[in-house]
Amino acid sequence: MQLMHPGLKDLFLLNHYVEDKTIGFLSIETPLPNFFKKATQSLPSYALGLQFRREYRHISMGVRAFKLKDIDVIFVFEIYNQHLLAVLPLLAFRGKEVLISLHGNQQFAMNSRIKFWGLIYLKKYLQFFNNLKVILFEIDDNVIPEKFRLPAASKVIIPHPIISEATPRLRAGERLSVDTKIKLGVVGMIRQDKPISKLIEILQDYVATNEQKCEIIIGTPFGQKPDYLDKLEVKLYDTTKEEDYIDVLNKIDILVIHYDQNRYYYRTSGVISDAGSCGCYIIASDYPVIKHQVSWPIPIGSTFSNFDEIDSLIDQAIAHIREKGQDNHWIWREQRTAEAIAKILFPNNSEQNRNP
Repeated sequence: MQLMHPGLKDLFLLNHYVEDKTIGFLSIETPLPNFFKKATQSLPSYALGLQFRREYRHISMGVRAFKLKDIDVIFVFEIYNQHLLAVLPLLAFRGKEVLISLHGNQQFAMNSRIKFWGLIYLKKYLQFFNNLKVILFEIDDNVIPEKFRLPAASKVIIPHPIISEATPRLRAGERLSVDTKIKLGVVGMIRQDKPISKLIEILQDYVATNEQKCEIIIGTPFGQKPDYLDKLEVKLYDTTKEEDYIDVLNKIDILVIHYDQNRYYYRTSGVISDAGSCGCYIIASDYPVIKHQVSWPIPIGSTFSNFDEIDSLIDQAIAHIREKGQDNHWIWREQRTAEAIAKILFPNNSEQNRNP
């Protein structure tokens, strides 16, 4: 099954750690019939065609729910608020326990009327159907305005899962040699809600003026790489393929990342989760969910409220790496495995409780 957010794929492992319940998974990333794809792509408006394709995928996901046999729980990986009209009845009337992962949908509803009405529609279903639950990542939604929050009885909060096959390159107790250059990195797609040009400028100034031995790494899909990156004195890596993306994260000691507040105030960062899995110390925007990602259950990074803080945070990060290596990352991972998440989702059915 293909996922919109590959960093969530460890959730497929939940069935290995749950007794007496079988989980079926649904994703909107499903192939479109060729005739339908061509027809929607031929529409004069790209946005209209995109919405038709998304609507098809949501309805298709709901129909597939009825094809899941011998399962007790349906886990829905991703949805869009504005496409819930048809899919929610299909999920609700399946008669099974349904866990719906919202990702950034509450955040998006703050700036989009149609997404807000979709959220209201979802809240009504949660009030009337006890078998529907929503998965929230990292923290409760009490940090956002009340009208965007979900019913308390319908929420389950879990940490963002790690990528189990990606591990810190330093084992517990290992340290970098004194003469090792510290690699400062910026990774991810460069788009409006992930502005990095200012970060690159700050990192360049830091490397040029600081006594610390550092170099800069930038990883981004080359298919959408801005031309100005080629003119910078940095190491560029293509992260189009997932394995290349992970490889770049494994090269980085300190990841610096900044997000637009209107898009990420109440939303997890997949890049931060992936970077933490790989052992990167993370310096990121100071938003509630992201702050929890880099500090629970043990700090693997720090957050900034303004760009002027970044230099001192890099100094602190380098001191942390020299002193503690990636020891904290190994502890951080333990509470973010599929096994740990299974105990939260199914406390009475987890593998741990088989032999009380």
